[in-house]
Amino acid sequence: MLEQINDILMEMAFLDEPPDYEDTLKEDLGIDSLRMVELIVSLEDCLDITLEESDLNPANMKTVRDIFTLVNKYIGGETSEK
Repeated sequence: MLEQINDILMEMAFLDEPPDYEDTLKEDLGIDSLRMVELIVSLEDCLDITLEESDLNPANMKTVRDIFTLVNKYIGGETSEK
């Protein structure tokens, strides 16, 4: 899961290496609202999950860590700590 999420984030933010957990999605990675929608769709497709509407509040998805925390809520297991 960790590698899959990092791959998605790297593709969305045009990165050559995985982002740090404390990187902000908007300021550090340049993920705007449209790319956030693409990110969510990619996460759902790649990880075979469906995020609940209540979890899609952009105010709760500011950092890379927030993305890992959200995904862990649905699939659990693997730790989100580096």
